[in-house]
Amino acid sequence: MNTEANTAEQIDSDSGNELSADQVVEYLKNHPDFFSNQDELLADITLPHESGKAISLLERQVTILRDRGIEARRKLNNLLENARNNDQLFDTTRNLVLALLRANNVTEISDVTQDQLANHTSIDACEVIVVRQNGLNVSDSVRTETHDFLQQEFGDVFRLKRTHCGAINADKVNYLFPSTGANVKSTALCPVIHNGEVLALLAFGNQEENYFNVNLDTLFLDFIGHVVGAVLQKQFSA
Repeated sequence: MNTEANTAEQIDSDSGNELSADQVVEYLKNHPDFFSNQDELLADITLPHESGKAISLLERQVTILRDRGIEARRKLNNLLENARNNDQLFDTTRNLVLALLRANNVTEISDVTQDQLANHTSIDACEVIVVRQNGLNVSDSVRTETHDFLQQEFGDVFRLKRTHCGAINADKVNYLFPSTGANVKSTALCPVIHNGEVLALLAFGNQEENYFNVNLDTLFLDFIGHVVGAVLQKQFSA
């Protein structure tokens, strides 16, 4: 019997009892090459398979390694996809900021915000709803709504003061996206904020059911909300 086998036998003899599963696991972890010289043992070891057919230890190891490789590739693909999305969103944000610097009134701010964000590949629908202010002068193309109505309908956005992603009912989807609501399956609602006050609401829609979800990183969207809010506040104060 080889040295590794003698060591295992010695452990059993010293303990005076049968080896526990934990002891076996610990031993094999410390001796990962144990089976390299145990051809006869490997030939006798079988493992149950989901199909009911017994498989060898080597086959099981190959299966586990293959599954781990598939999972690793999936995670890598997700990381690459997120990186591409972030790059595109950064470009969209940069172009939006530059366009906002050239805007001269609330109408232009609303128009350029909607135009720039609607061009992003992940945004299938985009709406800008400005909170009505005393003396607000905008064109008919700009959507406006009272603060109380928006707060009542979209309370989470006003309470948290950050982008809210998740399921909303069909009536709210149709309100936010009157021309494309039937195609929108997931939404992101971004408050346009300045000094803690919500000045407008940005609504984003996607045709994929779970694209905008509670786990989505909303850093760029929240930043956009603050940038648009700073520009809007200057017009409201003028």
